[in-house]
Amino acid sequence: MSAVDLGATLYVPATLDAALTTAYGLYPDLRSMVVCLEDSIAERDVDLAKGKFVELLSAFETDVPHLQVYARPRDLGMLSWMLKQNGISRVQGFVLPKVTTQTLSHWLAALMQGTHQFMPTIETEEAFDRGALERIRDQLLPYASRVKVIRVGGNDILNVLGVRRSKFRTAYEGPLAAVIRDIAHTFIPHGFAVSAPVFEHYASLDLLREEVQQDIEHGLLTKTAIHPMQLSTIHECYRPSAGEMAEARQILEQDARAVFGSNGSMCEPATHTRWAGNIVKRAQVYGCKIDIHGVESQVA
Repeated sequence: MSAVDLGATLYVPATLDAALTTAYGLYPDLRSMVVCLEDSIAERDVDLAKGKFVELLSAFETDVPHLQVYARPRDLGMLSWMLKQNGISRVQGFVLPKVTTQTLSHWLAALMQGTHQFMPTIETEEAFDRGALERIRDQLLPYASRVKVIRVGGNDILNVLGVRRSKFRTAYEGPLAAVIRDIAHTFIPHGFAVSAPVFEHYASLDLLREEVQQDIEHGLLTKTAIHPMQLSTIHECYRPSAGEMAEARQILEQDARAVFGSNGSMCEPATHTRWAGNIVKRAQVYGCKIDIHGVESQVA
């Protein structure tokens, strides 16, 4: 399943007044958001967050949101409460926090009567257990059509180790590297999309750009954002170059040669077709980068 259309998914605490205007286009390049009632809400503010969420749903009943909206419940009981609220059909789905091999079946049972999409989040000590990841994947396979993306809860995973990510290196140069690769390798070959974890140091846009480029190399084509200033940087990285689009088109041609050269690289449709398809999807959503001559590729 493609998750390219999510782009940078902005997490917004339910108590934030801007949650409503965000859903209605406050940030024109935003494509998806998560209204969070979990870790971003202090225990003392849970009732306030629930009240704000009800107000949000009431607005959605009158006017459909301009982007994809997902909700992140605090626990299973809160999910059950959300599903009973008027206007919940306007929400695309739910982010399921701290999913484990033991809790996943309960989350699934609560969602089976509806049609909402869901995004299980891997963020406990099971993230370090390849066997546990495989069991979670196998539990999800019958419901793959409703799993929008598998989310990687980077900060919670690091919390298991008692560390915080560096301000000076990407996630692929620290403890998260092996976890991200294991999750990607466990889920992506079986048809699931995986979302890259948040880069919390939101003022470091050059480092964010480097990290997103590495996300893409690992097959992660959507990313959690925690600040609006990250959106344009992430989306710019998702725009393929004119050269990538040209190669993708050649690879996808019906009469493409089995092997051919392009700009000093070997192209082989037998092994590069899936990559080429992702390039085209990214171009359809984000357009293409302008080359050095000021020419922008046209999407086929």
